[in-house]
Amino acid sequence: VCEKLEIGVESDYFGLRVCHGSGPGRWLNLRNPLDPHRIPGGRLELRVKFWVPPHLLINEPTRHQHYLHAKLDLIEGRLVVADQEVARRIIAYIAQAETGDCDVDMPPTHIYEECNKIGPQGVKPEDHVDKIIEYHCEIAGMRASQAEYRLLKEISKLESFGEELFFCKPVTQSNNAHNLYSHLLYHRQQVEEPRARDEQEIDGGGTVGCLTSGQNVGGCGCRLSTCVGVGPHGIVVYRPACNGDQDIGVEKQSIPYTAIHRAQPLRRLFQLSYVTGEGHEATLHVKMATSGQAAALYRAVTEKHAFYCCETVRSDVTEQFIRDLKGTIASIFNDSSTLGRRYVFDIRRTCREVHDRARRAAHAHAHAHEPRTRRRSGSNHEEGLPRSRSSSSSERGGALACRVCMDAAIDTLLLPCRHVVCCQNCAPRCNRCPLCRGEIEKLMHIFLPVEYQKSPGVIIK
Repeated sequence: VCEKLEIGVESDYFGLRVCHGSGPGRWLNLRNPLDPHRIPGGRLELRVKFWVPPHLLINEPTRHQHYLHAKLDLIEGRLVVADQEVARRIIAYIAQAETGDCDVDMPPTHIYEECNKIGPQGVKPEDHVDKIIEYHCEIAGMRASQAEYRLLKEISKLESFGEELFFCKPVTQSNNAHNLYSHLLYHRQQVEEPRARDEQEIDGGGTVGCLTSGQNVGGCGCRLSTCVGVGPHGIVVYRPACNGDQDIGVEKQSIPYTAIHRAQPLRRLFQLSYVTGEGHEATLHVKMATSGQAAALYRAVTEKHAFYCCETVRSDVTEQFIRDLKGTIASIFNDSSTLGRRYVFDIRRTCREVHDRARRAAHAHAHAHEPRTRRRSGSNHEEGLPRSRSSSSSERGGALACRVCMDAAIDTLLLPCRHVVCCQNCAPRCNRCPLCRGEIEKLMHIFLPVEYQKSPGVIIK
């Protein structure tokens, strides 16, 4: 699927998810054989599994797929925007990306209505649409790809960016991600690290709501269960603390990945050992609705930690598997048998490895499509310069090597941002600055001081 969409080089950001009539669905482990009987209706979704800031996305088709999924998450309430002004800018970017420049006489009101759920809900101000049109007119002339990039930049600043929620009770219309984040925004009473408890037992069997006693005043009317959010930096435990009064809110406890000592699922129970801010060891027990949800939470914590925080995926993660009954019997006679083996984790590369792989593939593709005359003139220009394999490898590690090809020396100034990061061959192929992502209006060749010629592995032309 990713090869057809031309995002195969960066396919590690995506995954296939089973669609359910209600609930967030579950990710398929693509390393295991596919069982069609476990897919209701035979429908799968291609969705972004690991969200990263847009400047780490190399290819334009990958950014476009991220934009499509971000727009869907915003409209369906999985990404909640707290600030009304930010929501208006996001709607303006969507309208610019899909309809182009705004016509004041005939604005794209169908786009504004489609994105009505973006931002704080309730009665909208009278000038709400007028301000969206004003933002839309300010970005006139912006290309669709640039508008998509600006939208991804805005959502990357949200607190819930890249966070996957696991509710202790089944997800319903009143117990979902949109209601949870709206609950946090409504009450504005979030308590970080509510209290130090060495043994914490969270029973997901009880649902707490703002109107548990049936009052018609006070509260926001939601009924939420405890849930765990797994994001790029760690996990967050959300515990509703509602009693029908005005002083209600959510206990929010953040645990970074660096503090986690061990995590494991025990049937319906998800157990986590971590170190508190005071240096004490503590244990967190979360009782999920099913054992499958506890296993999915354990898988999400391990995979996201490996993807965002590790340099490479360790073999003890990639090779962890379980066997069914038939495979267990076969392993008695042949321990290396793959019969009945089902892998637990579906992760092959970390965020750094995906970015590096995509950057190298983009450079190889650009070099392969470079005009033959340019390549011939470039080779003749460097005939008098001895280039050995050892010197080439030292160039790649040099401080003055081009940050795009990591091969030639930097010798081009990008204007108007005035960054010096590229060589004269890579700079014309860049539409935006690799550092600040600003538009490039002009290139200028520069000459570095003569003393830099003594630096090992650096060629001054």
